[in-house]
Amino acid sequence: MMPARPPMPPASRIGLAEVVAFGAGDMGFNIIWGLMLSYLAYFYTEICLLPVQMVGFMLMAARAASLVTDPAVGIWIDRRPAGRQALPLLRGGIVPFIVLVALAFLPLPHGWPVVVRGIGATIGYMALCVAYGVVNTAYGAMTSLISAGHDMRLRLATSRMVGATLGSLLVSIATLPMVDWLGHGDRQVGFALFMVVVACVVGGLLWLPSRFCHERVTTDSGDMTVRARVAGLLANRGWRRLTGAMLLTMLGSTFLFGALVYDVRYVLHDSDHMAGWLLGTISLMVLVGCGLSLPLAARWGTAPVMRGGTLAAGGVLLVAYVLPARVEVIGVALALFGLCVGICNPVCFTLLAHCMDGDGFSGTHTVGLAWALNSTASKMAFDIGGSLLAGVLAASGLVGGARMQPLHAQAGIHAGFLLVPAVLYLLAGGVVLRYFARQNPVEAVNSTASPPPT
Repeated sequence: MMPARPPMPPASRIGLAEVVAFGAGDMGFNIIWGLMLSYLAYFYTEICLLPVQMVGFMLMAARAASLVTDPAVGIWIDRRPAGRQALPLLRGGIVPFIVLVALAFLPLPHGWPVVVRGIGATIGYMALCVAYGVVNTAYGAMTSLISAGHDMRLRLATSRMVGATLGSLLVSIATLPMVDWLGHGDRQVGFALFMVVVACVVGGLLWLPSRFCHERVTTDSGDMTVRARVAGLLANRGWRRLTGAMLLTMLGSTFLFGALVYDVRYVLHDSDHMAGWLLGTISLMVLVGCGLSLPLAARWGTAPVMRGGTLAAGGVLLVAYVLPARVEVIGVALALFGLCVGICNPVCFTLLAHCMDGDGFSGTHTVGLAWALNSTASKMAFDIGGSLLAGVLAASGLVGGARMQPLHAQAGIHAGFLLVPAVLYLLAGGVVLRYFARQNPVEAVNSTASPPPT
């Protein structure tokens, strides 16, 4: 039998300030995530001049610690008393996290042996991954803990995705121009100074949800064993399918964003600053998609909207791959891709929060471990995708730091940029989410859920 849940803390009004503050938190996280997704491999290969094979190994090795720390953080959250489950961890982890943000992008001198520079970069990135996982798991659990109502969760998820998109937009537009300006042409110095500024901005953004957001929803009583929690979570069909779909789409996004700068430079033969503008285009269209997500979900349902948007995103990338490689074609395709992703994101996190409630999914109400494992899967997809992309680039003959690349290297870059993400998105929408969309679980949960505080 399921253990009885403890009484909920006294409800308080969820106002606009709390919704906005919650979105500001994901803006901070996505400034860091966007930098890692779009510029980390480029930073290590083109700025630090590390071999691409070493970078691939480093991205995989750095995730090992998170495989232990993230689930431990989730279990810790589940066992905390009601009203104080995730917020203390979020508040306490901000300062260590922003310090490691500044240190991780600190280039080591080129005069040092490449092995020493590789080990130093791996240690710095591993520490950043652990700190990110701790703070981000606590923040993610807040999606389930602030409110139990479907409508309010959709508002929170939309605010979160708007903040995330603004963070990605800021990164895409400002990174390379600011690096060049701060470093006066020396990108090693520029990256070091830029990341100090980024750390300060991110720290301020993460302080907002830690100060203005409140926990109102409780999970189980905390006396379940770890084995029982894991077994209950793995029995949760909705959580499994959503996590699998998110893993595939994150893997695809890692290929797309990681190869974008290479594709612009070596396939489209344009400035790497153009990559920033293309990333900005994606972010702007994601914002538009977030605005469309709520009315589309109200009309067709959250799960069908997510599946349709995922399939459309994969289809757009596949069409772009078979068309001639031109800046205009890529720009239009990425704009449509961003629109589809923006439509999917809010409904995805709303679905995920409801799946963690356990209602109708044969699962256990355990938000800490569920968010932790979901986050771990996404980050594993990022590192696996980064490693696989590095392998594709190495196998295709990419020469780091070269002004031109051979045709076979260009073909590998372009396939990693468009074809691989297209296939992964189509698999996520056409296979993993097929049964999930037919089941449309949130509407069933919503029909019995009490209305959120207003």
